[in-house]
Amino acid sequence: MRDAEDLSGLQHEAVEYFCNRPGNFPVGRPFNCCESVLLALKDYVGVDSGVIPKIGTGMGAGVGLNGLLCGCISGVSMAVGMKYGRTSSEEDPKPVWNVIDDYVHSFKNRFGSVNCGELTKLDLKTEQGLREYYAKVHDHACVEGLKFAIEKGLEALQSAKT
Repeated sequence: MRDAEDLSGLQHEAVEYFCNRPGNFPVGRPFNCCESVLLALKDYVGVDSGVIPKIGTGMGAGVGLNGLLCGCISGVSMAVGMKYGRTSSEEDPKPVWNVIDDYVHSFKNRFGSVNCGELTKLDLKTEQGLREYYAKVHDHACVEGLKFAIEKGLEALQSAKT
């Protein structure tokens, strides 16, 4: 694994993307967890493309505010896929699937769920849910998930090298 200083720097970078509220907040919002993971890992993955963070925008708040899969899971999955995913249907996807499976299990073991709605316990489609999310969850519990995602994402990217 990269040394602790590199890990800390990438975690800090991801948290900055995730927590920096734009001047027109709440219309404009900080990058979501999937976008933030992708932005922080893009250099490590070796992808310098305008598709990042765009590809992660719809994944925010459990895929478009629906409380489904946490963007920390989808962001790491996309990063691993960009680096080690298949380029042909003839290739075996199992090595990547196995790495992601390990990551998903570690996230679930740490946080109790991989679903945004279960993690936040809020309906982010409502004004009250969003207000409470930004006041009590976003900069706290979600930041911990984001840091974990970067740490385990780096491990997943390194173990997928097989």
